[in-house]
Amino acid sequence: MESLKVNQKVIEYTLERKKIKNCYISIKDGQVRVRVPLRTSQEKIEEMLRKRADWILENIEKQGQKVRLPENYVDGEILRILGKDAILKVVYEKAKKPKIKWRFHKLIVILPMENQEKEEQIVKKMVNQFYQELAEKEVEKAIRKMSMKVGIAPNQVKVKNLKSTWGNCSITRNISINRNVVRYSRRAIEYVCLHEICHLQNMNHSKSFWHMVEEYMPNYKEAEEELEKD
Repeated sequence: MESLKVNQKVIEYTLERKKIKNCYISIKDGQVRVRVPLRTSQEKIEEMLRKRADWILENIEKQGQKVRLPENYVDGEILRILGKDAILKVVYEKAKKPKIKWRFHKLIVILPMENQEKEEQIVKKMVNQFYQELAEKEVEKAIRKMSMKVGIAPNQVKVKNLKSTWGNCSITRNISINRNVVRYSRRAIEYVCLHEICHLQNMNHSKSFWHMVEEYMPNYKEAEEELEKD
C-alpha cells in the first residue's frame, strides 16, 4: 500500500505497474487503485494524484456512506419500492419454479411447496433480482431524461449492487448506479443520475458542480434528504 499526503490529508492507494499505455485511477468501496505503464516514474504518479486529489478524496468520503438493506427476507417484512412501503408476502403454490409479483403495496413471492426449507435464501434471491430488473428500467429512463436536459451523456451506464455509494462516475466517462436506489422515489433516482452526469463535466464537488446540479434540478436537496433518511 502506497500513500501520499495532500493538503494535510493522506491518500492511500495500491499501485500496479502493467503493460499498458495510459495511467488510470479508480475508486471502489473507498479503496484507491492506480494503474500505470511499467516505466512510469514515482514523480509522475504523485503529480497525477495531486491533480486528482479533490476528486479522489471526495469520492472516498462519498463511498463511505453505507447503503442499508432489509435485515430479513421473510413474510411480513416491509420493503420500499419507488419510495413507497410494500409488504413482502411469501406464499406456497403448486408451481414448478419461484415467481414474483408486484401488486400495489405488496411484493408477492410465490414458491413451490418443496422450497420451504430454503425459504429465506430463495426469497432474498428473488427480491434482489426484482430490484435489479426494476432498477435497470428506471435508471435507463432517468439517465436518458437527465442526459437530454444537460446535453451530456456517459459512454456507458451500469446498474450494480454497490456496497457504499449511490453511484459513481469514472474518468473514462462510465457511470454506475446502485440498484437499491430503486427503493426511493423517481425524483431521487433522477437526482442520483443527474449527480453522476454532472460529474462528467466536474469531477469533484466544487461550487461549479453544485451550481450545475441546481440548474437542472432546483429542488435537488429534497431528493438528497430522502436518500439520507435511511
